[in-house]
Amino acid sequence: MTDFRKCFENIDGEEDAAEAIHCLKKYGEIVMFSAEKRRLVLGRELYDSSVSDEMARLSGALGIRDLESYRSADRKYNLTMY
Repeated sequence: MTDFRKCFENIDGEEDAAEAIHCLKKYGEIVMFSAEKRRLVLGRELYDSSVSDEMARLSGALGIRDLESYRSADRKYNLTMY
């Protein structure tokens, strides 16, 4: 298992999802909002879709469905801190 995948373990709610985003960034992952997919995506999803379901789960836990809800979650949990 690649180390960054540990970030997807034990997610139970909004705060855990925000911590998972921070964890992914600590591993050097690029996390961004995709207007096309209406959720958070990892940069690696361009060539590796194996994390798509996990990112959809994180987005759902944070209530991210559009740019405004992403900005709101970012203000609340400082998702872009790294």
